[in-house]
Amino acid sequence: MFAIFLHENMNAFHQIVTSFPTAIFTVLLIICMLYWIIAVLGMVDLDVLDLDYDGDIDAADSTSAQEGIAGLLLKFGLGGVPLTIVLTFISIFGWLFCYYGTYLLIPLIPTAALKIVASIGLLLISIYASVMLTSLVIRPIRKLFSKLDIDETKHIIGQTVSVRSAIVNADRGEALLSVDGVDLLLNVRSMGDTEFKKNDQVVVIEKINENNLYRVIAKSEFDGV
Repeated sequence: MFAIFLHENMNAFHQIVTSFPTAIFTVLLIICMLYWIIAVLGMVDLDVLDLDYDGDIDAADSTSAQEGIAGLLLKFGLGGVPLTIVLTFISIFGWLFCYYGTYLLIPLIPTAALKIVASIGLLLISIYASVMLTSLVIRPIRKLFSKLDIDETKHIIGQTVSVRSAIVNADRGEALLSVDGVDLLLNVRSMGDTEFKKNDQVVVIEKINENNLYRVIAKSEFDGV
């Protein structure tokens, strides 16, 4: 399957994807691919890169920086969708723009100095174009994520969920909740030193904060067994 990448005619491909400016998006694309792989395996929380994470943020500068980035995303129509999805689309579109721009246009530039200037310009255009395209692509799916913001008192608190991540403890963890045939992924935490393993049945007992983080206990404990 990957033999085509080892063909001698792919030398130009290798050169483009590992050189400026395409290399920037190549690295970002690889990071996104690795992220989704480990996310599917349940080794990392899906919202680990989101702005409203539940880490300890006491410094005012950190909060201001988060608000600034969030405002920037909203300005370009990138809000309402997890940041990981936004970055993935931007990396894909940016890589395509840079690759084909480098392949088709840069060879037409006569001197090395002008090639550098043209490459910088191509990078800036690719960033802007990829952001605009991402904004268009996520527009239809934004409603899907807004529908997931359901009434927690009725649909989440008190519900039995299945641990999805390798472990759930006081610091990290994920669980799946089935609502009307749809699986919702919740960020959950246990109490104290209690730990749960993948596929354990736990019950959501409270919402910890405004970042959609929930506290869970063992189902047997909840049932008083």
